[in-house]
Amino acid sequence: MSTTTVTPAATRPSVKASAARARVIARTELRLIARSKATLISATAFPLLFAAFVIAQAETARNAAVGMICMVLAFFALFAIYLTATTTLVTRRQDLFLKRLRSGETSDGAILAGVLAAPLVLFLAQVAVVAGVLVALDIPAPSRPWWILVAVVGLVASSLTAATATAALTPNASAAQISTMPFITVVLGSLIAGPLVESRYLDLTPGGAVVTLVRAAYDLELAGTPWFATAGLALWTWVGVDLTRRYFRWEPRH
Repeated sequence: MSTTTVTPAATRPSVKASAARARVIARTELRLIARSKATLISATAFPLLFAAFVIAQAETARNAAVGMICMVLAFFALFAIYLTATTTLVTRRQDLFLKRLRSGETSDGAILAGVLAAPLVLFLAQVAVVAGVLVALDIPAPSRPWWILVAVVGLVASSLTAATATAALTPNASAAQISTMPFITVVLGSLIAGPLVESRYLDLTPGGAVVTLVRAAYDLELAGTPWFATAGLALWTWVGVDLTRRYFRWEPRH
């Protein structure tokens, strides 16, 4: 387990300096993602192709819109954020990139923020593209759109922290193909079960919470409550943060 070094206040980098360093790291990560065909396909092409398939099957009913939005958000979060961030963190740790950054003046928070910002930008860009397409296709708009915003924020937060937690427990990039499967299975499994199983406790899973929040946005019948679903996403985020604090390593695992 890595130890945390306390930096004296006099030498601690300012918020502005940390933000600038995080932006530099994020730009570097975006360029590296663009150069990696495998990462680029898994983070952008595959989710967008899936979204195109789902949208092609779109109907004008509110129930159809709910299912479509839930599936698109989940796939974007899993592939653009979770898989990309997990693989990136493990790879950067193995090639000592994280260690070199940490040996300088960049804070731990700025390093993680910079590395995680790249997949987050990909996710937001994809969501913006699909949102524009949905508007153009005249898909029914939600009557309470703020619940969709809560779903997006909660899904992003839980996916990012799940990525750092998974990276903490993954020895190398090859193992990430296996170590990421449990979270993916939980998200997709609960997403599919959400409309079929009438139980408020399903809101304690990421997929079930997203289904409930999107259904709440469209004012449809709910088995649980949007507040309980929000708490579920917050719980997964907290678990990811706690595991990261306990087990994340900045140097290669042996």
